[in-house]
Amino acid sequence: MADRLKSAPKTHTDDAARSHLRIVAESDVQENGVLRLMDLGHVNFELGGHLDNVTLAFQTWGSLNEAGDNAVIVLHALTGDSNAAGPDGWWSPIIGQGRAIDTDTQFVICVNVLGGCQGSTGPASINPETSRPWAMSFPLVTIGDIVATQRRLVERLGVTKLIAIGGSIGGFQALEWATRHADMVKAVAPLAAAGALDAQGIATHSELGRRAIMADPNWRNGEYLEAGVFPEQGLAIARMAAMITYNGRENLTNRFGRSAASRPVLYPSFGQTFDIEGYLHYHGEAFVRRFDANSYLYLTRAMDLYNVDRDGGSNEWLAKIDAPVLLMGISSDWLFPSEQIRSLVDRLARFGKDVTYVEITSPHGHDSFLKDWDQFIPVIAGFVDELDTAGNAAASAAETC
Repeated sequence: MADRLKSAPKTHTDDAARSHLRIVAESDVQENGVLRLMDLGHVNFELGGHLDNVTLAFQTWGSLNEAGDNAVIVLHALTGDSNAAGPDGWWSPIIGQGRAIDTDTQFVICVNVLGGCQGSTGPASINPETSRPWAMSFPLVTIGDIVATQRRLVERLGVTKLIAIGGSIGGFQALEWATRHADMVKAVAPLAAAGALDAQGIATHSELGRRAIMADPNWRNGEYLEAGVFPEQGLAIARMAAMITYNGRENLTNRFGRSAASRPVLYPSFGQTFDIEGYLHYHGEAFVRRFDANSYLYLTRAMDLYNVDRDGGSNEWLAKIDAPVLLMGISSDWLFPSEQIRSLVDRLARFGKDVTYVEITSPHGHDSFLKDWDQFIPVIAGFVDELDTAGNAAASAAETC
């Protein structure tokens, strides 16, 4: 196997700044035996630039079969990581022995994305030529780059075919797998994602947050790590703005309404404060302890830039899909409204593709795919089971012939 265990590159020169990122240490790898890092070598980026070496952090569960075709790649959301399963996994109710994605029969892979900050190479990584963090000199990252590096990793693990499943920006990655890497994909499930983010999504989810980060005096044109500071205020505000887009209006109303603050607000206030303010402040403060500001800039831009129809249109790319597709919408999602996802379903149907649409009725908004297990688990389980049944029937027919 071509991966090698190692500590992630140091990303901070100051202890105070270092606390803002989860640094993957050699001891972590040795103690839990799960998190691994793979060096991929030279990578050219879709929009220009290259790196002599890219490292991706990943985790796996289950065993790859001899044919290498029982793999499921689970694709994390914007600020997620490779820890998808297990006690603290962000999708642990779905992945595991006897679960919807059953690790007794499936080989599950989750990779921290290129440009991220949870072990994979990103803006906080060290440029070997300067011995300083890449910061804003890091090449612009696209969803195409993210998936191309994932493909290189899974092929080195021995994977020949896979199911690609992901939500939000993970759904974009799933679509990229299905269209640009159709030869490896036996099924795909983009969840809470359409073919592109619309103008409102770019404005409220991404650009507001980027402006907040870049307006923070501690951003220092992206060179904050060198200065031993961190744009906490800006990144916290970016997270607050994003949290609004991830929630449904009904959910926020039911939880908070116009109730007075039940916890101290974390920023200077005037007049009466409300419970929703404390909620946003809490999530902003928690976020700056686990995520890099420049990675946030790069990954939100990658999300904005994605368009499944780029460089050729739907006739070029949607027509290439050669696998069953499960698309899932959420009734209260306004980041990716269900009508946008249904439009993608209709386009795929016009190409004669094997496409299924399921809409989840939930007040939780976009984040429903990380919360509403009672609705998501049966759908994912049914999709994977149907694929297994079809595969077993095909194998049996081949043996009979």
